[in-house]
Order: sequence, then structure tokens, then C-alpha cells
Amino acid sequence: MVFPFADDPDTACIVCRHVLDKEKKITYVSHDADDGMWQFLCGESHTEEDARLVSLFSVYRMDETVGQIADMPCGCFIERENGDVNWGEE
Repeated sequence: MVFPFADDPDTACIVCRHVLDKEKKITYVSHDADDGMWQFLCGESHTEEDARLVSLFSVYRMDETVGQIADMPCGCFIERENGDVNWGEE
């Protein structure tokens, strides 16, 4: 397995508890402009209590389709309606 991100695999990322607990799939990804942090969320409304910090590699292991957007620049985001389709297919 080749890690597709330019960021280090140990880079801290934000995921929501719904994704981490495998209750929902990733449908929203942002690459923040101010600090370069990645966020991988299920698209629902969240509170701070729903946020979890994990490594970028852990996110990639949970859903390898995020590798399709590994080159997304800082300040951008992408959404998909269904966590079972590739990014940008809808």
C-alpha cells in the first residue's frame, strides 16, 4: 500500500465520532487554510464533543477512497452524498 498524501502519515486529523465508531461514512473532507489540518466528517451537525484526533494514516486505513483527494489544496473542501461512491463521481 502506497500512502498517497504528501503529509506525514502521523499528521493529526479531525474525525467525528460517527466516522471513528463506524456508524457513518466520510462524506465531507476539508483541508483547512489556516493550519493545513485535515477534517474527515460524516456531514451531520457536530459539537466539539464529537471531534476526535487520529492520524492521517488511520483515516486512510478506514476509507482508502480519501486517497483520491490527497492532493486537495489547503482552503478547500469536498462533499459527497453517499460514502460508498468515489469523490467527485456524483
